[in-house]
Amino acid sequence: MIMKKMIIKRALSVLLTLSCVFACHAQDVKAYVRVNADNIGGTSTNREIYDEMSQAITEFINSRRWTDATFTEEERIECNFVLILEKTAGENYSGKLQVQASRPVYNSGYTTTLFNFQDNNLMFNYSQYQKLEFDENVYENNLLSTIAFYMNIILGLHFDSFSRYGGSRYFEKAELIVSLAQSSDDIGWKAFDSDRNRYALVSNYQDERLKKLRDIMYEYHRFGLDEMVNSVEKGRTNIFNNLPYLKEMNRAVPYSIALQLFVEAKLNELLDMFKPATSKEKKDLYEVLQSILPTQSNKYQELLN
Repeated sequence: MIMKKMIIKRALSVLLTLSCVFACHAQDVKAYVRVNADNIGGTSTNREIYDEMSQAITEFINSRRWTDATFTEEERIECNFVLILEKTAGENYSGKLQVQASRPVYNSGYTTTLFNFQDNNLMFNYSQYQKLEFDENVYENNLLSTIAFYMNIILGLHFDSFSRYGGSRYFEKAELIVSLAQSSDDIGWKAFDSDRNRYALVSNYQDERLKKLRDIMYEYHRFGLDEMVNSVEKGRTNIFNNLPYLKEMNRAVPYSIALQLFVEAKLNELLDMFKPATSKEKKDLYEVLQSILPTQSNKYQELLN
């Protein structure tokens, strides 16, 4: 009897250990990756390489544990990566990377865009069937560092949208990746090379002058969109009350990429949301949009009609 109890106890211990292992490796991200090589063309062999590249990057993102948070299958963070190849020479590639991520709205079937950005300067080396390994404390592979950078930006925005400044650790990780890349000659990582590169992006999210944007990320989603399941009017009012801060930050940091991306991501959503609003509210919204996205006024001109 004693021996039987010991066997059962050991079995339970093994099961508990295995359950902990599986829990600790539960996936937190659900990424969809597509490699678009239409601008290159090539043979069926080339197409096999691109398909394998897409599968390898997908596995790299989805099999890695990016956070220590616990997610159910339905709660996994959904994001899309479209790698648009434009040139290739052997195992050297260059092109663009389109990155998009969304967030579910509480107690609804609606998802809202958190991040939508196209990185226009990506050059990397890739050999078919290579093992994709990444160390966040070392800069070795431009493709993997770029993907990890955007994953941390997405995570920063995701967690900011659920708790105030909840994404800080992920913006810090993105900043570390940029810092480690400074010793390389790869484009997209350097200060002042562009006001829309990786360096500029994470610098914006870490800029004290733009800290209120992270407050707005939280309040827009938790007290705005998530509140609308209970009261559309209350949710919209909470969002409206935050709009003046966007203008203030735009004056402090003109042409901020983080501000522009936030407004671009929410533009259609805001226009739909404010259709039943008062004329004054529509005019105020128009002025905010005009100050940050003046070249896209045709999209929100309807607010003044």
